[in-house]
Amino acid sequence: MSGFMLRVGYGKTGRLRYLGHLEVLGSIDRIVRRAGLPFAVSQGFSPHMRIAFSPALPVGALSECEWFDLMLTSLVPVEEALGALVDASPRELAPTRAAYVDPRSPALGAWLDRVDWEIRLVGGGLTVDCVRAALDDVVSSGHVDYLRSGKPRTVDLRRTLVSCDVRGTGPDVLLGFKTRSSNDGALRPDVLAGAILGDSRLEGASCELMDVRKIGQWHEGEDGLISPLDLAVTTSA
Repeated sequence: MSGFMLRVGYGKTGRLRYLGHLEVLGSIDRIVRRAGLPFAVSQGFSPHMRIAFSPALPVGALSECEWFDLMLTSLVPVEEALGALVDASPRELAPTRAAYVDPRSPALGAWLDRVDWEIRLVGGGLTVDCVRAALDDVVSSGHVDYLRSGKPRTVDLRRTLVSCDVRGTGPDVLLGFKTRSSNDGALRPDVLAGAILGDSRLEGASCELMDVRKIGQWHEGEDGLISPLDLAVTTSA
């Protein structure tokens, strides 16, 4: 089935950061319908909108670099399609950019394998030096053990962690890190933060606030990082 694939970048901010992934999918489904775009529908026993999303964002995390690919049955100018989506969206989930890409492009969920994160830690007793020392210990161990759904898990930092740094002034400590995901697993920001805050150096310190923000996501190609809109194509009816 032929069509036109519109790639849309959007944010998840404000109070809507607490939406779960399935709630986001449902919300964007309704946004597309309200926008009146000519979306394509899958064939088969249970027809549904032909739309695919970038990897799920953790509940509570902020981002302005989420993506979805929407298949359209007819060509709508990019500016018109983006404007209709913005008008149909709540401000905290509004699209910010769009372009057409080849319908044969790889699925976003597997293709986007590099992510940059920033975690803001605020609390009594937290200092840049202590957090940096705890981070160095975690990284030098080469792995992080944690529980997920009551089951023990391990993430290999040698495969998943590209780089990291700690900075900040006053009560804020900013932890920035770049990660790589694959079939071998991915490093979640809450897992890394939990390992750092569990370090003995931070005994007695309290983390009163932890803001997680996704800074960007890309595909790691042989020649460097590729943005989702680097694959934009010129489309004609």
